[in-house]
Amino acid sequence: MKFLKKILEEVKPSEEEVRELKEVANKVIDKIKEFSDNSVLEVLHLGSSARNTNLKNDFDIDIFVLFDKSLSIEELERKGLELGKKALESLGGSYVISYASHPYVKGKLGKYNIDIVPCYKIEFGEKIISAVDRTPLHHKFLVERLNEKLCDEVRLLKAFLKSLNIYGSDVKTKGFSGYLCELLILKYGSFLNLLQDAQNWRLRKVIILDDIYKIYENPKFKEFDDPLIVYDPTDLNRNVASPLSKENFCKFVYYSWLFLSEPKEEFFYNYHKRLEEELNEREHGFIVKLEFPKEEVDDIVYPQLEKLEKSINKHIIKNDFVPIRSKCYTTDNYCYIEWEFLVYELPNVKVIEGPPIFAKERVKSFIRKHKKTFVKDCKLCCYEERKYKNVLELFKDILNKKVPIAKTKHISLEKGKLIWSQVQ
Repeated sequence: MKFLKKILEEVKPSEEEVRELKEVANKVIDKIKEFSDNSVLEVLHLGSSARNTNLKNDFDIDIFVLFDKSLSIEELERKGLELGKKALESLGGSYVISYASHPYVKGKLGKYNIDIVPCYKIEFGEKIISAVDRTPLHHKFLVERLNEKLCDEVRLLKAFLKSLNIYGSDVKTKGFSGYLCELLILKYGSFLNLLQDAQNWRLRKVIILDDIYKIYENPKFKEFDDPLIVYDPTDLNRNVASPLSKENFCKFVYYSWLFLSEPKEEFFYNYHKRLEEELNEREHGFIVKLEFPKEEVDDIVYPQLEKLEKSINKHIIKNDFVPIRSKCYTTDNYCYIEWEFLVYELPNVKVIEGPPIFAKERVKSFIRKHKKTFVKDCKLCCYEERKYKNVLELFKDILNKKVPIAKTKHISLEKGKLIWSQVQ
């Protein structure tokens, strides 16, 4: 596939871009070291930009400050934030405090996004203290094994996944992390070899790197129930692919097959947007949206949106309305949950199916509760008036808290707004 060479040239950073990025990373590292005390053991540039697997115009720089294990978690957080703030301030940058497993400094230095993350220095086989303690070990494992050719194969994989909109392990994307991409290329040796194998994957596919057997004597593997299972060579109790959703796993399997069946450049150029445009070229059903003010970052909001969507869907189905699709998404200022219905209004009555006519006691109970009974296929049934004839009536009651919906911390039903339209 000759066009892959062209794709690589388009997604690979230039030598100048690589040099400039490293200079900025080193400046930040030098400043952190300048303000550090003896509790700081190392300051490292990690992540894809440090391993030469980043894509062109990716200006993210991850700096990890490795502390001695004798430091308390409170002191690690305090000192880590202090060092990050001082370093960025002295270089004329800006910053905010962000949160993952613990707080870290998220900064801006010109066009560069700088994350300064505190962690403990541990060795292979040692138990982690904070969730990010493995990251330096990830880097050490990979940097010793990835050569320039493999790095370029990682870039092709990332570009392919990005075009499909399944690159990124954040809660919004639920896709492939950069670290997972690197491990997969390390396992298969090339982008095409990976796709060749992936087109035949099934759910609960297990991948174990050969190097694991060199690192550990008689390795013991924890069992997982995820769509894809890739054991972390730095911690066999961790599945690197755990953030990957079942749907995105299936997308990767399907599009691996589709690409190999008919290789085209278009698979690398916002393929998911083209698909979305094609799917939207149809007559739509009845669209219902709930809009909420966005009060938090996506990583916090998305799980709550999904929880709310799932809870509302239970009531939609319970009341016999069948959505063609539902999805949640955010913009800069608002959160949305959207549904599409083929039918938004139902007959005033519905059929309640009861017990078999031979179950006399259950029949008696059914008759006491329901009128207008009749026999259908040896079962006693009845007609009952619907509580909600129109789906909008149900949504109005949901917003007015007349229907019990799962509680969410940052999405308030009182602030929700109902938007609906009959799209032609």
